[in-house]
Amino acid sequence: MSVIVPAYNAADFLEGAIDRLLQQTLCLSSAAVEIIVVDDGSVDATATIGARAAATHASVHFFRQEQNGGVARARARAVAESRGEFIWFIDCDDDWSDSALEKLVAAARSTTADVVVCGAEYVYPGHRRPLPEPADTTPITGAAAFRLLLDGDLTGHLWNKLFRRDLTREIEFTPARVHSDLAMVAQLLAAADRVAFISDVLYSYLVRGGSIIRSGSRRAESLLLVEQAVTTAAITLDTRIIGSNSYGYFRLRYVLLSGLKDALSGPYDAEERDEIITELRSRLTWRLVLLAARRRDWKRLALAGTAKVSLPLHRRVLRLAAEPVSRR
Repeated sequence: MSVIVPAYNAADFLEGAIDRLLQQTLCLSSAAVEIIVVDDGSVDATATIGARAAATHASVHFFRQEQNGGVARARARAVAESRGEFIWFIDCDDDWSDSALEKLVAAARSTTADVVVCGAEYVYPGHRRPLPEPADTTPITGAAAFRLLLDGDLTGHLWNKLFRRDLTREIEFTPARVHSDLAMVAQLLAAADRVAFISDVLYSYLVRGGSIIRSGSRRAESLLLVEQAVTTAAITLDTRIIGSNSYGYFRLRYVLLSGLKDALSGPYDAEERDEIITELRSRLTWRLVLLAARRRDWKRLALAGTAKVSLPLHRRVLRLAAEPVSRR
């Protein structure tokens, strides 16, 4: 079994993450677990910590990228260096159950699944929010799981999923700065024969102020790369998916609405911003807007509808949607 740990300027978290991984019940009971740490060109003490851990523990393997290339490339390097039958991707600044790996592997063994999805949660300052994963834990095909991903009933996070390593031979590690998890998960599900689920909440994603999902970085290129990866995976499964409501709903959420939010809040000059907004609004059809209504997704219906008819009104709805709430 291989645990993949990409790290960039993670000196505050890496040592603790490695220590907690070494305390996984499967690690304590078996020598067949390797922890693959890849430093993605950090400028802090990440490399020192990773090298020291590898020198101390035989199950820890450390590799360093000389230049920062993004988390997808760091994961690609780690997978290339791994030897386990299954792979679990984690972020070193998060938290997880001590029995997470044992339960994930046991589920994979008992169901002969290529992918196992476990329960997980977002942890915000002051409250927690569970991920919206399927309530039915009956194993399904990879194609069916891919459809759930498009519909938003299965999240595109890597860290609450265990993957058979052989699947990674059939994917590209899309070098997107944001949503690279989604691109990988889509490809891995499309390549899988069988996907299993366990309801136990085994992973906690700690949402921090500097998290990339909350940052104002330029995302246009990344969103395009993710769209291309998901589209290619869909075509590989069945070309008819491209014309489906599921695929349309995915495009509405992750391509058009995410792209508009990025254009309006990201560090673009006026000409770039106008060009991106014009192109995205031209792709936003009423059919796509109504898909949000069909799914009773009222927040995205408001965002999509206002984006279609009035950009100033859309800005107002975006501001309202971004206002913090005490609990979600």
